[in-house]
Amino acid sequence: MTPISDTSPPVTSTTPTPTTTTSPKIPISLTGVSKTLLIPLIARAYDNSLPTPILADPYPAAVLSKLSFDIDSMPTTPFQNAGISLRTKHFDDWTSSFLRTNHDTTVLHLACGFDSRAQRVSWSEGTRWIDIDLPEVIELRKEDLPLSFPTGNDQEYSLLGIDVTGETWMRDLDIGDGPVLVIMEGLLSYLPEKEVRALLTRICETFPQGEIIFECVSSPVLNWLNRPESMNAVKNTGAVFKSAVDDPMTLENLHSGLKLVENVSLLLAPGTEKFPLLGRVRMYLSSWFQSGRDSARFLRFRFGQELLK
Repeated sequence: MTPISDTSPPVTSTTPTPTTTTSPKIPISLTGVSKTLLIPLIARAYDNSLPTPILADPYPAAVLSKLSFDIDSMPTTPFQNAGISLRTKHFDDWTSSFLRTNHDTTVLHLACGFDSRAQRVSWSEGTRWIDIDLPEVIELRKEDLPLSFPTGNDQEYSLLGIDVTGETWMRDLDIGDGPVLVIMEGLLSYLPEKEVRALLTRICETFPQGEIIFECVSSPVLNWLNRPESMNAVKNTGAVFKSAVDDPMTLENLHSGLKLVENVSLLLAPGTEKFPLLGRVRMYLSSWFQSGRDSARFLRFRFGQELLK
């Protein structure tokens, strides 16, 4: 089955105009995968302008107002904006659930970009939150997002500029024996399969226990996303999608303590009722087929000592 196509026109011209600011705007000189951070930012700002938003995050529009870049070079559609916002909302819910049921936790938010998840969710006692991205992204983030949080009860927030495919940075964190939540939302599709497997294995070998959450797409969708007519915003950054996951259960073979505990199809996720009407119809029809349901999925894995008992 072919992936869901989105023929609706781009909304860059109708994306809400950011609030005017008198401060000099921050130029964006990112390229490739780093520049794709602008796509969810635009999507979430658009979502927040709707009468019934999916995510309802006020930060993206404020962030966009401080940036200088050609927004017309990042065309998104209402359907794409809804999909990104729904994914973000689902991962917020998973994060909140993890923090409610665990204490003295560490949250590692990989490829954080300009995401304000740390402001959107409530922290538990003893939470340590680290937003992680490439050094050039973190420098931009420091200029454009607040760094102070109403933390207390031994809570701590920090930023880390690092290539997450490196082999030593996890060991260098020295975060103790508490549970760890690793958020990789839309990252893994941009990494080669070999690096995806190495990253997941390294997480399981470094930290004692926790959860890993990320989105994956199927091989047909991966091929479609890299076609000229698909996802112009990504194409215009120079980034390329590199890996797919057709059977999430096979990832359990990477480590004896890794277990898939939740597998949610984008087509069936709560919140799709807020998608544009034509998109909802296409998703409903696609959901009749296994290939459609498997086209894009949100995965939650658990790992570590507790699973082995």
